[in-house]
Amino acid sequence: MNLTTTLFAAFALLLHPKEDSDCHEAYQDATYGFQHAETAMESNNLAQLKEYAERSEIAIKKVMTATEKCGCTDANYASYDALENLDKALEKEKFESVRMFVNRAKTNAKEIIIALDVCNSKDPAIILKENESDLLAQEQELLEQQQQLLAQQKKLEMQLKEQKELQKQISQQKEQILAQQKLLKADAESSLKELETLMNRFTSAMGYEGTTPLTQEPFERTVEDLESESLKATKLFYLNKAREMANNLLNTLDRCE
Repeated sequence: MNLTTTLFAAFALLLHPKEDSDCHEAYQDATYGFQHAETAMESNNLAQLKEYAERSEIAIKKVMTATEKCGCTDANYASYDALENLDKALEKEKFESVRMFVNRAKTNAKEIIIALDVCNSKDPAIILKENESDLLAQEQELLEQQQQLLAQQKKLEMQLKEQKELQKQISQQKEQILAQQKLLKADAESSLKELETLMNRFTSAMGYEGTTPLTQEPFERTVEDLESESLKATKLFYLNKAREMANNLLNTLDRCE
């Protein structure tokens, strides 16, 4: 039983008026059933979700019994659908599965209330108008939510695009810096080797045959070393190696005296 069927029933009441149905008690239970289903949907754990689903089921069972007596057929049909969905919900063990069937039962409970409004009203046309307005309001709310989601999606897409562009720029800058570091490495290490050779020749010419190295650690770098430091740090490394070699040469010359 859905809202369309309920609206058709209201038209039928316009054409074939009937005496007031005593469905007021069922209306109260239907409201409880809807509220419990709504509370269940707000639950964040399976136990609470099932607890309020069961409360909703108890209330709607009373609605089903009452609507059989008062003759509100559409509310009775909607009650049957709600109980069927709640039975399925209580059989499930996965949170999302239970929640899905409870949500369906919540929709059925809303249909029960609308059907009872029609059955209890002396002027079904008023109910039709109210329900139509309610549907239009819901559609407008849904449209606004969709527009908000689209706006958020576009904003997120723009942020992701900007982030990718920034990452691309950073990557390009790193590649450019690494290329400069490689050129510096080649020139500096070649020059340091020549300087080391000249220094060793000079000390040998001065009659000092010592084997003390001009640097404590090798001055050759790897690409991994370059990637882990800045261009300024690379320059400083080779400058310090040159200073170290010069200082060691001076110390060696002092010993030659």
